[in-house]
Amino acid sequence: MRLVYPLLWSRLGRQADREQSVKTAAAFARRGIEVTLLMPQGPRDPALSAGALRDWFEVEGEFELVQRRTPWRGEGAIPSALWYLEVARLGLVKASDILYSRMPAAFGGGYHSPVPFAVEHYQPWPDRLPVLRPMIRRTARAAHCLGFVLHSAYAAASFRRIGVPEARLLVAHNGADLAGQRLGREAARARLGLPAGAAIAVYAGRVSARKGLERVLEMAAARPATLFLLVGSEGEGPVEAAAARLGNVRVVPWQEPGRLPQWLDSADVLIVPPSSAPLERYGDCVLPMKTFAYLAAGRPILAPASPDTAELLRDGENALLVPPDDPAAAAAGLDRLLGDRALAARLAAGARRTAAGLGWDDRAARIAAFLKGGR
Repeated sequence: MRLVYPLLWSRLGRQADREQSVKTAAAFARRGIEVTLLMPQGPRDPALSAGALRDWFEVEGEFELVQRRTPWRGEGAIPSALWYLEVARLGLVKASDILYSRMPAAFGGGYHSPVPFAVEHYQPWPDRLPVLRPMIRRTARAAHCLGFVLHSAYAAASFRRIGVPEARLLVAHNGADLAGQRLGREAARARLGLPAGAAIAVYAGRVSARKGLERVLEMAAARPATLFLLVGSEGEGPVEAAAARLGNVRVVPWQEPGRLPQWLDSADVLIVPPSSAPLERYGDCVLPMKTFAYLAAGRPILAPASPDTAELLRDGENALLVPPDDPAAAAAGLDRLLGDRALAARLAAGARRTAAGLGWDDRAARIAAFLKGGR
């Protein structure tokens, strides 16, 4: 199978969508699929290689990278649509077996593809932008549409409700990095210079107000004896400024993929911000990738009872779920996890069991089977 995967971005970055795309491509390659990543390139964009992507994201898998000079770069609706139309005319694509992307423009313009195509995304677009519904239905019913790969059942349900055929939908949760030896809590803290006896709660992800981190800071203010680590800062923003006013919060810069696990391993509790804002107000965080890294870490998880994360996080089995936007309930949940060792151990074991079926290679196998079945 020869698969072309066009990207919207033209520079290395720390965004989750970039990491997800490259890890997906690498997992496809490890299954023997011939993958070519197609990257737009402007006059000031650097020349990159497949090796540079593999090194940056710390993945294995022999995919190719082709950069194409184009004025259509960026994730805005118009440049995205024009870039997709340009991609569809390329000889590289016409010579492939499948055009596969997570470009939103493909939901409306996929029928322009000269070869069978599939679209992957995390957003419930029919709910977010109802004006797109007729185009999405038309695209889904195109003869050469292999289907839509959604990152959650929450997102897939929005496509199902507007009449996208069930055979054209696949829920493929994102993956966890399962390889590599994990550190024990004490060893991780010693390596990172963290206090051995402290109660430590860790958030790992983009440090941004759009991630609901005000709820984590509320927890920190209510529990000054617990050390809170916010791992993933890329500068000085409002969250960093608010954190600086709390003596028990430490902001940690973004970590390379190979270094992140030790921060997770150091935690007594891993926190998904107990906020409704990322899903309901901003709509840019649906079943976040941090969930998968947390499960693979095998640590107790505190998270909001939310319709997207509920697909994987089950209260009392692999996480402790609390009502979103309820600071008192969140702080009480943290107290339970720190004070009840039996509960913490049970949830940690449950997290490891859940992660065992969420490897990137498992995910690639499911998607490959879906694509072959649709051809």
